[in-house]
Amino acid sequence: MNVADVEKTTVDCTDHLELCGGIRELVQAIIVAEDRDYSWATVVECLQRPDNGVATKRIVYLADQLGIDLPARETLLKSFTSGYPLLDPTRSEQGC
Repeated sequence: MNVADVEKTTVDCTDHLELCGGIRELVQAIIVAEDRDYSWATVVECLQRPDNGVATKRIVYLADQLGIDLPARETLLKSFTSGYPLLDPTRSEQGC
C-alpha cells in the first residue's frame, strides 16, 4: 500500500487547491507543518518532478510570504514555467 507523506500531500494540494479547501486551508496547513517535523527539502524534491509548475510557483510565493527559508529557492525560480496561474482558482477572479 502506498501512502503519501505530508510533504507530497502539500505539493499535491498546492497543485489542486480544490482538494484541500483553497489557499487559506493550505496556508494553515503549512503553518501547522512548520511547528512539526516537516522537511522543506522533501517538498523541493517533489516540486522538481515533472508537471509541478503551478505548485512550484505557489509554494515559492507562499514560502516568501510566510518567511520560510526554502531550500534551493533559486533553482526553483529558474524552473518557473511561463504564464501566471491564479493563486487560488477556487475563488472568484473578481476578488472579494
